[in-house]
Amino acid sequence: MGSMEPGKRSRWLGWWYLSIGAGFLLLGVNRLLAHDRSWLVMLRWLIAAGFFLLGSLELRRTKPR
Repeated sequence: MGSMEPGKRSRWLGWWYLSIGAGFLLLGVNRLLAHDRSWLVMLRWLIAAGFFLLGSLELRRTKPR
């Protein structure tokens, strides 16, 4: 399917997930400053936490043991 090595692909996906998490975190901050409903802000932060967890798990998987 792709020509990327499995370790590089996992590392790339880890950073990709962390970037998406940072986007949701910033979106939550933006909506907090815009006085949006607090449950919507918390939902965005929960989604961000999920992407941060996913990204960290992908990056941890690529580290040598």
